Amino acid sequence: MKRLLLLSIMMTAAICQASASERTIVKPESIYQNMLVRLRTDSVTMTDTATVFYLHITNRNENAFFFSHETCLRDMKGRTYPLRQLISGLALQPDEPRTFDDIGKNVIDVQLVFPPLPADVTEVDMIDPQFYNHGIFGIRLDGNPLPPFQLPKDVEVQLKDIMAVQDTLPKVDFRFGWATIKGHLMDYRPGMCSKMTLVLRRLNYTQHQIGDTLCAQVSPTGDFTFRLPVAHITPISLTFEPQSRGMGIAYVGPDTETEVYFNMREINVRNMFSKDNNTIFYVTKGPLAQLANELNEHFFFDHIDFIEKHFKHFFTDGEEWKRHKEIQAMLPTRQLELRMAELDTMKVEEQWSPAMKELVRLYWQIQTVMRVFTTPPKDLENEAYESPKAKERLIAWQRDAVVAELESFGRLVKDPKMIYCPDLSELLRFYIDVNTLLPAFIDRERMVWKLQDQMSKEFRLLNSDEIEGTLANLPPAYRQLMLAWQNIFREEYNRLDGKEIVGDTLQGIPDSLVFQTLCERYRGHTVFVRFWLFYNPVFANNVILPLQQELADLDIVWVNVYVYNSNQKLNRAGWEDADRLRYFTKLQGEHYYYSMPYRTDRLKDLYKTMGISNSTDAYCIVSPDGRIVRNSDSKPVPIWLMDNQDYLGIRQCLLKTASPR
Repeated sequence: MKRLLLLSIMMTAAICQASASERTIVKPESIYQNMLVRLRTDSVTMTDTATVFYLHITNRNENAFFFSHETCLRDMKGRTYPLRQLISGLALQPDEPRTFDDIGKNVIDVQLVFPPLPADVTEVDMIDPQFYNHGIFGIRLDGNPLPPFQLPKDVEVQLKDIMAVQDTLPKVDFRFGWATIKGHLMDYRPGMCSKMTLVLRRLNYTQHQIGDTLCAQVSPTGDFTFRLPVAHITPISLTFEPQSRGMGIAYVGPDTETEVYFNMREINVRNMFSKDNNTIFYVTKGPLAQLANELNEHFFFDHIDFIEKHFKHFFTDGEEWKRHKEIQAMLPTRQLELRMAELDTMKVEEQWSPAMKELVRLYWQIQTVMRVFTTPPKDLENEAYESPKAKERLIAWQRDAVVAELESFGRLVKDPKMIYCPDLSELLRFYIDVNTLLPAFIDRERMVWKLQDQMSKEFRLLNSDEIEGTLANLPPAYRQLMLAWQNIFREEYNRLDGKEIVGDTLQGIPDSLVFQTLCERYRGHTVFVRFWLFYNPVFANNVILPLQQELADLDIVWVNVYVYNSNQKLNRAGWEDADRLRYFTKLQGEHYYYSMPYRTDRLKDLYKTMGISNSTDAYCIVSPDGRIVRNSDSKPVPIWLMDNQDYLGIRQCLLKTASPR
């Protein structure tokens, strides 16, 4: 009996000890996640022998699932704990990336097994140095929620000092100088973000479509700095790369310093188009700092929540609505005044400052002008060919459209304060040929943007003599601005000028022999051939550059062929190296021009030799014995989605095909 009692006590103690050594945290909270796949941590189980993460991964645009042998946990003291095992019902293995299409499922569940963690570890980051800009940061392992977000005391003090209500937008002071932007990412951990992008004034931007874009590296402490020439106070937007998740507006001015802080937690769960409108961006110093903070808090630019809340009914006048339908125009009559009046009905604590109201009036006036179209409906045009009455209606429609356009432009503020509205650039882009109707200051702005865009993309205007006549017609501040940008681009050009560009050896070769010529030239090596018809910074940033860095020890020849339209004047720097430099994408390898008229049939014939049916962003991997082992048809996706999916497939193919140097 005593033996039985002793055995029972020993078994109970063992069970209690086992229970005490195992702890499970359900759906732990985290600060920030920059993995592009939709990944959720369902639970974490910690024992004396292992730490196991149970992950639920859902198919999204990137269509990729991946981990590697370098996946690890990192605690707040910088200690790392490597991945021991990946467990799933699909035979997935680290370093063997698989896409959801390959697996045949849209949802998968995996377990990542790591070593046991010391008792003092309550928060970890999950990172993977093999994969560019990917990780989950600030994962809570003590079962507690994240502590409430609090601004640092010095930031709170700075905000109080600059938050006095601004009564009006200041008069524009055209004065050249250099602006400095110092940024700080709060709750930053190494790997969260590698670089920031600065965009001059455009909100919904396409890189380099208009104006200029700058890029700054983020330091290990989460700090970054921009320095740029300006001719007056200028609105800029800051965003993350490569994901473009968070965005905020700030103002910079001549010989001023602007300081901004990003709330990484808010960036984790939303972007500028979500319906939640929590502040992610704080401006603590610089020109119009109060207005910038108010603007970021009430982000009315294309913001769904604001539009639905305040302006559900755009038209209350039946005749105005009818006219809108007939000439496709949003006319600035009662609509604008009704919108502005509705702002005054907000609660006292929600009231906007006079300067903010002035800015939003400029914004809506610009939007009104941008929505005036002079192209009649197709059905009305078709009817006009058959019926005299329909022709009269078409003439009346065109007359009303011209009147609407003149009214819209006539209502534009003739005050340079419009420069403070970020959407001014949209107006410049849509109405590039309308000269007589625009105020003189807008014409000058447009001229500067056009010159700057040419410099940044093609380096055609690096000689000041070429634009001497244009500069002579600009105010002194603008002349100094353009000369400063010339110096910036000239420095970039000088760095690029040292690259060897092979322009003649492919000329005169039939389209059907271009790819074969390259393969023969580099036979015996693994060759990655890339045809650059249109520049895709996402693919360059997220695929080629990381692979060139990671696989530098393998025998791979990177061949970049720039397909240039021979109908245009060939310019040595016209292959958009400026774009790559600004994105810190310094591509390695052999660089070629291939000049040809822009004809779809010739491009198809060229790509057919690479086994590619049709692509504007073509690549091909060739083995040392000359076989095509992968190309852009292997996993065809739109070019704006070519990121981790192609990265995984290309990486795996190169690892299998290439030999050590």
